[in-house]
Amino acid sequence: MASPELVSFCCVGDDHLSGWVINYQNSPYNIVCLASSVFSIVGTVVQLLPKRVTPAESMRLRRSRDPFTSQKKIVMWLIVADLLACLGIFLRSMVWLAGDDHHLKDSATPATVFCAFIGGWIQLFYITTYFWTFCYAVDVFIIMKGFNGLRCCQYNISKLWVYHVISWGMAIVLTGEGLTFLFYPSGWECEDGKSHLVPNYLSTYIPIVLVMILNPILYISSSRSVPSILKSRRGKYTDIERAIVQSVRLKFFNVVLVFFACWIPNVLNGVLIFAGDKLTGQNFIYQAVVHILWYMMVCNKRHTKMSVNLLF
Repeated sequence: MASPELVSFCCVGDDHLSGWVINYQNSPYNIVCLASSVFSIVGTVVQLLPKRVTPAESMRLRRSRDPFTSQKKIVMWLIVADLLACLGIFLRSMVWLAGDDHHLKDSATPATVFCAFIGGWIQLFYITTYFWTFCYAVDVFIIMKGFNGLRCCQYNISKLWVYHVISWGMAIVLTGEGLTFLFYPSGWECEDGKSHLVPNYLSTYIPIVLVMILNPILYISSSRSVPSILKSRRGKYTDIERAIVQSVRLKFFNVVLVFFACWIPNVLNGVLIFAGDKLTGQNFIYQAVVHILWYMMVCNKRHTKMSVNLLF
C-alpha cells in the first residue's frame, strides 16, 4: 500500500497520530498487505519471465521494425518498479507482523529508521510507476502521430532514455523533497500540526492526479488517429477496420479505468486526512470511511498486473 501517511507516522512524539499508528499497524491490516504483495510479486515475476519464441518468430522479429518496441520496454520497466515497491510492502508487513516493538516510541529507534527507510522505498518506486504509466501514454501518442507524418518512431532508443530520466529522475526528486520537508529540521521528532506533511503528500498525489488528467487526453487524441492510419495502410475503411478502432479505444479506456480504480482511494484518503478536524478517530463515520479507503488502497498493488494484461 503506497501512502505518505505511513511515512509521516515514522516521526516520534506526536500524540495525535499515535491512535492511527496503532490502528494501521494491527495484524489484520498487515496480513491483507502481505497477501496482496505476495499476489502482486508472483504476478509481476510471471510477466518478467522470458516468453517462448520459435526460431522463425525470432528471425521475423529481428527483421521487422516494430514501432511499438519502446512500449514493450516501458511496460517491462513499469513491472520492475512495481515489483520493487511490492517487495518493500512485503518486507514491511513481515517485520511488523513479527513483533510488537515496531510501534513508535518517545525517541528514535532502529524501528523508526526502518519505518522511514521502507516507507520512502515504497513511495519512490510507486511514484516511478506513475511516471512510467504516463510515459506509455506519451509513447502511444507519439507513435500514432508519427504514422501520420511525424518522423519520431525511428528514435525509440532516445525516447526510452528520456522516459528513464523522467520516471526515475522525477521519482527521486519528489520522494527526496517530500522526506526532506517531513523530517527537516527536527529530525525524527514530529512537528506540530499538519503543515510539515503537505510537501510529502503533494509529492505522492500530484503525479497520480496528473496521470489521471493527462493520460485520458493523450489516449483520446491517439485513438482519433487510428481511423486515418487504417485508411492509409489498408486503403479501405470497412466494418473490420471499425471493429479494430473500437478495440483500440476500448483498450485505452480499460487502461485508464484500471488506474483510476486502483489509485482514486489514495487521493480521496489524502483529501479526507487534511479535511478532517482531528486524526484521533473521535468521529466514527469519518474514521470508518478512512479505514475502508485504507483497505481499498491495498488493491493498487494489483495495478501493474492488470494493466500489463491490458497493454499486451
